[in-house]
Amino acid sequence: MRLFFLWMEKMRKPRLLLAAPLLLAISFNLNAQSISLTEFNQFFKSAQYTKALSILEKSDSKDFPNGQSFYFEGICHAKLQEYDKAIKSFEKAIKEKNTSLDLQYEYGQALYAANELKAARNAFKESIHNKFNVPASTYYVAHISQILEEYIEAKDGYTEIIKNKDSDVKLKQVARFQLAETLLLIMRDKIKGKEEQEKSVAKYIIPMMKEASNTDKGTQLSFEIDQRLNEIQKEFNLDPNLLINGRRISAKRYSGYLTQKIKFDDNISLTNEINNIQQSKQESFIYESEAYAKYDFLLKKKFIMSPEARVNFIKHSNQDSADVYQNDALSINLNLKNKYEHLINAKPASFLFDIELSNTKKDWNQKHQREAYANTTTFGVGEAFSYFNAGDTTFKFKYKDFAAKTETLSSHTLILSGDQTVSVGQSLIIALIEADFINNYNNTTNNTNTYLARVDYLIPDIFPKYTLGLAVSATITDTEAQMTTRGTEFTFNPSIDLSKALNDNMKITLNYDYSSNKSKLSSYDYNKHVITSEFRYSF
Repeated sequence: MRLFFLWMEKMRKPRLLLAAPLLLAISFNLNAQSISLTEFNQFFKSAQYTKALSILEKSDSKDFPNGQSFYFEGICHAKLQEYDKAIKSFEKAIKEKNTSLDLQYEYGQALYAANELKAARNAFKESIHNKFNVPASTYYVAHISQILEEYIEAKDGYTEIIKNKDSDVKLKQVARFQLAETLLLIMRDKIKGKEEQEKSVAKYIIPMMKEASNTDKGTQLSFEIDQRLNEIQKEFNLDPNLLINGRRISAKRYSGYLTQKIKFDDNISLTNEINNIQQSKQESFIYESEAYAKYDFLLKKKFIMSPEARVNFIKHSNQDSADVYQNDALSINLNLKNKYEHLINAKPASFLFDIELSNTKKDWNQKHQREAYANTTTFGVGEAFSYFNAGDTTFKFKYKDFAAKTETLSSHTLILSGDQTVSVGQSLIIALIEADFINNYNNTTNNTNTYLARVDYLIPDIFPKYTLGLAVSATITDTEAQMTTRGTEFTFNPSIDLSKALNDNMKITLNYDYSSNKSKLSSYDYNKHVITSEFRYSF
């Protein structure tokens, strides 16, 4: 870890702030300070260590009693990264019984830099004994023990740092991380079975790594600990976002949005949910508000249960025409989407099983009030897989029970659909085919079969932060019992939308939608234009 070694390098450097007061104290206590001592003081404080060394070579022992000159030589050589010379100077200072508190610590750092690890560890132990910079000295003892593969002593040292109230936050963060690495090394040596290793890593190592990262969250070191955590999770098959078949899901388990749409429809449709869509020749603004939330529950890395809730509120500005305001509605939807992740031909696949419940209140009695209109229950099964290299393929089968307050509108619908996604550079093409077989069992003359084909083309970043969506669909409606009057109807529906991301959570969209339905019966033969503006806040 780059930042860790930079931090180690910083700790390894001699401490000028400790040395300078000692030098100033010596200078203060001298009755007759020589010119050479004054020069040394100036050179040392201004980090001109080569010049400071030349002064030391010419100085009198009376200027630096008790081996103090050797101590300063060691500091200067260490600053110049002349560690071999620094070590010799510090050893002379020790032999002269120099009493500088940081002597053993600086000596240990010079030895560490020269890769004389065992001698360095002994020096840091002496620094601990002298009660100088105990947390950092303990860290060096632990880290050197880890390098020497003496893991028990390393573990004890890191644990002591974490418990020590004098240890700062950054040192505790590094200690927790290195303790986790040490325990991982011990585990690799003691536990041989892969399954047992995975259990131990999940129980001990992963929580300790997360605690290390959270000790000082948002720092570069925290980021690098997270990277190491991801490596360990991947190695031991413990990545919480990697499914058993290799698919990856978002680390964010919840999602949702709030939207506000304002539409202008120049030919409001009269619909009774059974594809008997007629024109009203009335125009209106439509205000549509929607709230949606979902949470993904992951079980054993193969089952995903996703409960969803959606509330949709629709109001028309034209409250004078009953044909218009009868479409004012409030719907509440509760869904449970389920996936079972597996493999097909060694490629990721998902078995889908969905339950959808919907309750709709509508102004169907044309009283300017939303009343209970219908309950809908839908069961669906399907399979999503990657058979083609171009993208995902999905097939679905649904059964929908529409129970209306007006019995003649109640129906059962069988729905078969398939879609294919294709990536073209950064763009995405989605092709959909769907067949709906509506059985209006209380009034079979309204039975219809519809066949839909649709293609969407999404172009992200057509301009910075702008996404362009193009779509076209065609629907053929077999009117069955009404064939003699309505014939086979054909609907053509192109649309275009342009959205802009305002930030990570908000976007605005402008959409134009055109519909043209051709029928033998004039009331079912219509054209309409819908313009929509949308604001969405996602979370």
